This record gives sequence, structure tokens and C-alpha cells, in this order.
Amino acid sequence: MFPPRVFASSPWRPGAAVVALALLLSACATLPERGQIVMRDVSFPLRDFRLPSGLRVVVEQDARSPVVAVVAVVGAGGSSDPAGKEGLAHVVEHLAFRSRHAGGPSVWTRLEHSGAGHYNATTSLDYTSYETLGPKESLPLLLKLEGQRLASPLTGVTAEVFDVEREVIRNELRQRNETGYVGQVFSWVHAAAFPAGHPYARPIIGTHETLSALTLSDAQRFARANYRPENVTLVLAGDVNLESVEAMLRENLPESWVGTGAPLALEARMPAQAAAPSTTPPQKSMPAFTAAVPTPEVYLSWVLPRGFEEASAVQDFVRAVLSQSLWGALRSDGDIAGISTNLIPGTRASLLVVRVTLSRGDDPARSAGKVLDQVQNAWTQEIEARGVLGREFDFQSMRRQVVTGMVLESEDLLSRTQRRALLTHFTQDVRSYTRSQMALMGLAGGKVTDFSYQWLQRERARAIVVRPGETPGGVAARIPTDANTEEVSAGTSAERVTPSMTAALSSPVHMLKLDNGMEVLLVPRPGLPIVRIGAALGGGWSYGDKPGVADLANWGAFRESWFEGRPSDWGLHTSGSFRRDHLRVGISGTAGNVGNMLAMLAEQLDSTRTSEAVVRYFREQVLPWRQAVDTYPEIVAGRHLQKALYGAHPYAREASGADLGQVSWTEAEAWIQDVYRPANTVVVVAGEFDVKEVEALARKYLGGWSRGKPKPVAVPPAPELPTAPSKLMLTPRPGASQAQVQLACRLPTATPEQEARYALMANLLSGGATGEMRSRRGATYGFSAQPWLGRGGAAHLVLEGAVDAQRMGESIQSVREMLAAFSKEVPAPVLERARAQLLAGQAVSFITAESWVNALLTARMRGFEPDAVTRRPALLQAVTAEALRQEFEGCQQRLVVSITADEGQTRSAVQALSLP
Repeated sequence: MFPPRVFASSPWRPGAAVVALALLLSACATLPERGQIVMRDVSFPLRDFRLPSGLRVVVEQDARSPVVAVVAVVGAGGSSDPAGKEGLAHVVEHLAFRSRHAGGPSVWTRLEHSGAGHYNATTSLDYTSYETLGPKESLPLLLKLEGQRLASPLTGVTAEVFDVEREVIRNELRQRNETGYVGQVFSWVHAAAFPAGHPYARPIIGTHETLSALTLSDAQRFARANYRPENVTLVLAGDVNLESVEAMLRENLPESWVGTGAPLALEARMPAQAAAPSTTPPQKSMPAFTAAVPTPEVYLSWVLPRGFEEASAVQDFVRAVLSQSLWGALRSDGDIAGISTNLIPGTRASLLVVRVTLSRGDDPARSAGKVLDQVQNAWTQEIEARGVLGREFDFQSMRRQVVTGMVLESEDLLSRTQRRALLTHFTQDVRSYTRSQMALMGLAGGKVTDFSYQWLQRERARAIVVRPGETPGGVAARIPTDANTEEVSAGTSAERVTPSMTAALSSPVHMLKLDNGMEVLLVPRPGLPIVRIGAALGGGWSYGDKPGVADLANWGAFRESWFEGRPSDWGLHTSGSFRRDHLRVGISGTAGNVGNMLAMLAEQLDSTRTSEAVVRYFREQVLPWRQAVDTYPEIVAGRHLQKALYGAHPYAREASGADLGQVSWTEAEAWIQDVYRPANTVVVVAGEFDVKEVEALARKYLGGWSRGKPKPVAVPPAPELPTAPSKLMLTPRPGASQAQVQLACRLPTATPEQEARYALMANLLSGGATGEMRSRRGATYGFSAQPWLGRGGAAHLVLEGAVDAQRMGESIQSVREMLAAFSKEVPAPVLERARAQLLAGQAVSFITAESWVNALLTARMRGFEPDAVTRRPALLQAVTAEALRQEFEGCQQRLVVSITADEGQTRSAVQALSLP
């Protein structure tokens, strides 16, 4: 038996000054007043195990969906790399997926067989985390697999496999990688912020030089030193039986990781008193670098106190404030085209990063100065009473949005589990997740101001500029193609598919047709007191009489009336996206504010406009950036590919900056008036609510909107399939160390049944290409394939990936051979593997209300009935190998190949392959 266990719970009970608790919508005669966030208490039962080996296991029960999450945190990241061996922790993370235990298949393959619908890993400054989502029936298998991977992360990894995975990481380094930045930008930012010799000043992913110097022995020593039970925290969450989980742990974890006797006493992972974080001396000039960015970018950074503790909640708040307030810099500097913020926590220090996208980069120092002005304005206190009151009002509005954002994020099972795992690991307190929430909700304006005044001073900012260009990609190693061959095991779909995979999409969908022609779908999802609402309007950037009119209308659209209030009044979060055939707007918040959300959405849809002043601003401030981006090789290649697929059809339209410059504001306004009308709109409401009450609210607010024709905008007719032979398109990118390869084909008119076929085709292609070109050859970080289905039935499939430029020819040839093989036969084991993967991925994706909103809006925009979403498991299971073979055969006949790379290397590869 394990030592005595601790029972705990994780309730959200925000203070009354922030949230009104336990107030149901049914108790409200009117909508909640401004400033009221209305939600009930939420509690997730926990069990906390401190095993004799030193391993910490936390189990959280959340039975909203038949899904489980498994997250393991290893207390070793990039800062643990020995000097001169930067990138080693990240290499070990990759190799852990390639390990084989007891002579079986790799961890990667076993994850697929276990029913995992999502699996990934991340290496950060101080930790490596492994994450998995799967159906609840798979938990024993996932737990056993995770225990083996943690205990023996490199078992079965040969020198040949090591060489392959190192090449994979070198390809990752050449492109936008898991840090979210292009190439080594993340490393340059850290080197500018932290003094030389500081563990955080070194590149997490390494450099081509340090990666080339690493050996399998280095990786083995690192794993032996750091992958120990006392250095790991494991968190299980989801539909877990808390009574039987103890026995499950004992049966599936390695004995050495369970241990015997009393729990091992662990040393603190962070000192009780945090040391003052160190930074580099003030800069005399701004360091400049080159990378594969379309336009110049400036990165500003501030070294902050450490994260992963209650006191660091203020950092999250400051980041949220800056995310909204820094956009004022666009109005004061015509070269600034965009701004985003990021917070990177660490146990020694944290780093706040502001990324500034420029149109031309004429004077990066000036642009950086304008952003720094906005940073100072965000927290400088006003002396006048009116200014003080205004600042307090802004603070309370922001706090409401931060609190609601925290609640919305918790809906995502994996995000919540990851955060709990990290906080528990570094604080060694299972209550730290709840305490960090309470600290965030209890922040006072004065504390935020004091923190900003101390840490965000202008002289503490460090800056670099990154200009467009190519960086050396290193020399690719030649890898034998049989370095890690792994056969697809046999097995039927029934053996791989669990009941949870087919039952995950079982929520009821209620359909309303309002008198104004609007369609409203209601999806009650009890479990968390939140609601998400999405609206989709037919149109998109392909719609309109003039190229660019839709793009300009979308960019310049704004809400004219605010009678129903602003999102910050209730902590609501808004979103929007613009797509080829439609646009979307969304609003999310706590369940008790669903009436406010519907009222605000109706007002937004009814009062969306544009103006001459907004269009003038676009031409002066944004158009230069758009025109610069138009010349970026990947953008040029994408435009040409779409034209090759659709010819003269509206879906071939890709507006350029020059097109936008020819559109007037009156033309943009006319487009808005045409698209923004009830009969052209579908709304989905998903979350915790009473259907009758929300139906009444929807009829009251959404039903009161009246405008335009009582029918949707014109739907583009399904285009004829092309009859011309395969095409090849080359787009030069001088000096590129990678080639962007795209293979695409048009597909027959889409139906729900066809969509299931196209999804399986995409899975087969991406899995096959990634397995061959990544796992066996190390020539790419990965391939992905996606089908696109539009209004009117148009459809196409794209397989794309960035490959080592020196291995472009073999990559293209391999993918073409795979496509040719599928056009002759789709082997049954391969099909069943793809089918199970899609069913598992779908099951773990439908945990949130947001996933239901997006899926139903997508179905309705495609012209499918709502039950196409709930029928999809059955549709996937009905697809036959012969039906797929026929689709692949047609795809091969209509194939379009697009290559973006250095012209000399491209032409050599094309000649060697005898491509047309």
C-alpha cells in the first residue's frame, strides 16, 4: 500500500468584490448589471500521492467528458544543458518518443495504439513536459507507457535513430519551432536579456554547431541524471475514478518508481527567498540579426522576478494589460504594423517579450521608443482626481477580463492539467494552482502599479531587430533510409476504437429558425459555468465584385453602437476570424452573463460599419506592410497554388496590397451592409444554460435584428474538376536552407460522406510522409495534410512540409511514390490505423463548448445539416479502402506540386526527378 494519502479539492470561490457567486440566470429578472460576473462555484476533487520513490502524483476528477489527460513534468530543461551542449534536454525529449521497451514498438507507435488522440512534449527553461489526451478506457495503458518512458527514456534508441532525430531538430531550428519564433530568434532575445554565463542566456533548442557535437552518450548521461522519480511530477485529470486510481498506479508504474517505505524527503525546488534576477548592462545600440521573417521585427524584453509561485500572478496580469494597451503605438508610428506579447516563466527569473512587426524597418529604434512610451503610459498614475478614477475603472475592467479568462481557460482539460502540474512541481504544494487563481483575482491596482514601476522601466528594456534574410542552415547528414523502420501492425478498427471515441459527440443540438431568417443552434453542455457564442456570416474574402473589397471591409469594420455595454463590463472575451468563404465573430463568458452576451452580439452585428477615416488610416499605416508581405516567397507561392487549383473560380481570389489600395470606403461599407444581415447568419450557443431561457433570450435580442434580403449571400457554384495534367510551380527563395513543398489536388463536390473520406486521405498522407521523411530520414520536422471544404461544395487537399533543401529531391519523390501507391491500394492495417487516430483525435477535441461552436459553424457554412457533426464517427467508420483508392487515383491525376526554395537547388531536383 502507498503511504497515507491526502484528499483535497480545488474550488473557485472568487471574492465578492470580483464575482457574484452562486447566482443562477433563472434568478435574474433582468440582465446582470455592469461589473457583475455571474457564475456558480466549481470544484474538482483531487487525490495527492507522495510515493516512496519521490514521485509526486496528483489526480483530478473532471467527468464532463469521457476523456483523460496525462501530464508529466521533468525538472530539467534548457538551463540544465551542460556548457557547450546546448539543446541536449530538447534532444532527449525527442528521443523519448523513439524509445522502445521490452522489444516492442516505439513510444510514438504505442501512443497511437493506446487510443491517444493528442500527444506532444515541450522543453522550456527549467522543465520538460509530456502531455497526452485519450479516452478514459485508455488510462491504464497511457499510465503504463508514461511510466516506462520516464523511467527509461532512451531504451532501444540506437545511434542511427539518434542521428535521424538530431536532423529532425536541425530542421525544426531552421523553421518556426516550438518556441513560437522563427529559427533562433528566441535564443537571440534571451541572449540580449540575460548576462553571458546565465543559464537562461543559452539557446534551449541549441545551435547547428552544438547539435552536431552531441552524441548518444551525452543524451544517456543527461537522462540518467535528470529522469529520476524525485525530479518528476505526474498529474492525471479527467474522467478518473478516484477510488480505484491508487491500485491503477501500483499496477502500471514501474516498481522502482513506486518504491517502498516512507516517502522520500525532497529538497525545495525553488529557494524560499527569491534572488533578484540579473540582466545585461544597458544597451548602447540595438543588435541586428537576419531570419526568415517577411518584414522586419523588433523584440523588446524585460527580465522579471521568477514565476511558478503565488507572487508571480501579477506578471500574468501585466502581460494581459500590455496586450490590450500597446496597440496605441500603431497610431503614433506609421511603421508599426502589429504588436504581441509573451511571458516566459522560469525558476530563476521570468521574461516579458513584446514582438513588434514593422512594415519597412526604416528606424527600429524610433519604433521601439514608441512602444516603450505606451508601456510607460499603461501604468503611470494620474495626479488629477478624474485621472485616478479613470485608471481605477480601467483596472477593474481588466481584472474582470483576466478573471473570466482564467475560468475560460480552465475549460480546456489539458491546459488546466499542464498548469497544475507545473505549479505543483516547482512549489511542491498541490494547492498552488488554486492559490495562484486567488492571487490573480485579489490583485489591487496599487500592487500592479508598484510592480510595473519597479520592473518595466524604460532603461530595463532590451531590444533586438530581426530583418528578412536567410541564416546558414548547416550541412545535412546523410541518413540511411532503414535507420528506424517500423511496420504498421495489423488490427481491426474494432480493436482500436473504444466506446468513448464514438460517444464523445453525443450532445443534443436544438435548432431555432428566427422570424428574421437567422438560424440559431443551442448546445447545452453542463459541467462548467461558462458559455461560448459564435456567429458565422457567409461571404469571406472570396466574395465581392471587386478584388480586395472584402479584405478592406473586414479590416476596417468596427462596432458603432455600445448601448448594451462593452465586453470588459462583464469580463467577456471576444474573437473574430476572416476566411475564404465566410467570417466569424465570437463572445465568451460566464454562464450567468449569457443574456449580456446575446444582447452585445446582436448589437455588434447590427451596428458594424466602416468609415472613410478608418480606410485612410489603413492606407497610411497598414497598406505598406501588406504590400511588403505580398512579396514574401511563401505568400507568392500560396497565391499561385490557389490559382492553379481553382482557375477563374472565386475561390482562386487572393487579394494583394495593390488591390486593396484601389478599394474605396463606400465600396467596403456596401460589402458590410450586404454580408451583415440576419438571413446570412448562423449563431451557435454552447455551454451551461437552460435551453428554454436561452431560446427566449435569443429570440428577444437576435430576433430583433432586421436588415437586408431574407436570404444568404450567393453561394459560389461547385467548380468543375480540372482535366489538365499535373502541374509544377517553382517560387524562388534565394539562399534558403529549407524548401517549402506543397502537393495539392482538387476533390469532388463535398458531402458529409465525402468529408470523412477526405479527412482519412489527409491523415494517411501526413502520417505516411512524416513517418518516411521525418522518422526514417530526418529530412523534415514534419508534414501536415488538410482538406479544405468551402460553401457550395468546392474541396481540395494540400500536403505540405518544410524539408532540408539539400534533400528536396528525395522528399518530393518519396511523397509522389506514396501517393501513387495509395492510388493502387490502401492497405487495411494502414486504413484502420488512420481511422482510429481520427476517432481518437475527434473524441478528445470535443471536451470544450468552443469545439462545439466551431464544428457546428463549420458544418452549416459547408451546407451540411447539424447532425453531420454527431454522425461523423459513423461516417468515418463507413469509409472503405476501395473508396479511398479511387479518391487517391483522381487526386494523382489532378496533382499540383509547388516548391519554394533556392532556384538553383530546385531546378537540379526537378531535373533529377523528371518533373514536368
